[in-house]
Amino acid sequence: MYDKKSITLVLVWVLVFGFCAEAVAAQERAIRIGFPSVAFQELPLFAASKRGFFHAEGLNVELVQIAGAPAVAALLSGDVDYITHNSRIVATAVRGGGVKSIFNYVARPIYYLVTLPEIKQPKELQGHTVGVSSFGGAAYYITKQLLEYYGLNASKDVAIRALGQDSIRFSAMAGKAIQATLLPPDFAVRSKELGFNVLVYAGDIVDMPMGGLGTTDKRLKEKRDEARRVLRALIRSLRFVNDDREGAKSLLIDTFKMTSASAAEAYELGVKIFGREGAPSENGLKTLLAATQEELKHPTEIAPRTVMDLSILRDAQRDLGTGKTP
Repeated sequence: MYDKKSITLVLVWVLVFGFCAEAVAAQERAIRIGFPSVAFQELPLFAASKRGFFHAEGLNVELVQIAGAPAVAALLSGDVDYITHNSRIVATAVRGGGVKSIFNYVARPIYYLVTLPEIKQPKELQGHTVGVSSFGGAAYYITKQLLEYYGLNASKDVAIRALGQDSIRFSAMAGKAIQATLLPPDFAVRSKELGFNVLVYAGDIVDMPMGGLGTTDKRLKEKRDEARRVLRALIRSLRFVNDDREGAKSLLIDTFKMTSASAAEAYELGVKIFGREGAPSENGLKTLLAATQEELKHPTEIAPRTVMDLSILRDAQRDLGTGKTP
């Protein structure tokens, strides 16, 4: 028979072992970040994962590819912890969905206006068909702004077709089903190789942030230190993307299976889109909120605090001795 002392020791050992096992399991549990597609704008996210910036912060991060509406549902249910679907985050926040945008790594529009060879100027798009990913959202708004800048009425002078993601619109261009669309730098390079015209960088006309990171108000309250470490990793990743040309080019080759020459050209076209400190410009944020107000038919002007919480970013910037937020 066991005496009381032995039983007590066994119980203590079981409790300690259970506590340690739970702690280890908690440490090993991955933070899940949802992203919409393997697209150029996600380069800082891929860099943070593949170049060890998350790991350096003691974070075990799993990247999960997931489409827009399901991504928001997964975030709200806790199936993912953060998402990079910036326009979805903002729209959900405006509707009172209990989420906030906390970081912005694509400070300017990612897109270039690409046309078939016979269309050499944007104004020549009158009477032609322009492809968009969907009706609504950042790309649709930017397309309309570009057309209007060149004197075209988006609802009268051109036909707009919603076709889906970049690869589908690129294929539609190749098949001449559409005559123009907005494409990111990697597809702009491929477009040049097919003889298409890359006419305009959208960011020279429309100031609007795109990719970012968002999470729930609940997580911001309960996991503030974790979020702070995630943002420190992403700030370091932005520095890498902006300052390490060869490293970023290697990442493009590895992630997008590009040739060295194509990766170099895509980098030169695309590096301008990324911010350095993780916050949108004041003017860019105003444009984003105006686009969201228009899309949602929101009756009043949207206040930045409704959709963004930059307090953790400020903490992360202070940790790294850098940056200023609006």
